[in-house]
Amino acid sequence: MHKIEKTAAQVIAGDTSASVDAIDKAVAQLATLCASIVEVSKASNLPIATAQTALAKAGESLNGVIGSRADMATATRELTAIQRRSNLRETGFGCPPLERGHSTQPAEAKIDA
Repeated sequence: MHKIEKTAAQVIAGDTSASVDAIDKAVAQLATLCASIVEVSKASNLPIATAQTALAKAGESLNGVIGSRADMATATRELTAIQRRSNLRETGFGCPPLERGHSTQPAEAKIDA
């Protein structure tokens, strides 16, 4: 069993939540940017090719951030697995839920060592 100080775990939990929030905000902002590029191009009567490179690059950025969100979900699962193998197993820190309707602290956890 890992021994983790509660205050240290609270820092990790806070940073995890803040990171998830930042990624979610970036996804929303980039999606809005893509839509804005299309809307402004159309409203300005620009030829379709004029803003295509900018739209494609913004779309690639959006795809990258979506990938980062998946990576963050994996990191959250890994951190939760470490917690479950620690003295803080039953302590809730308010981390983002890993599954709908489930806390990050299920009663029975099967952990690969």
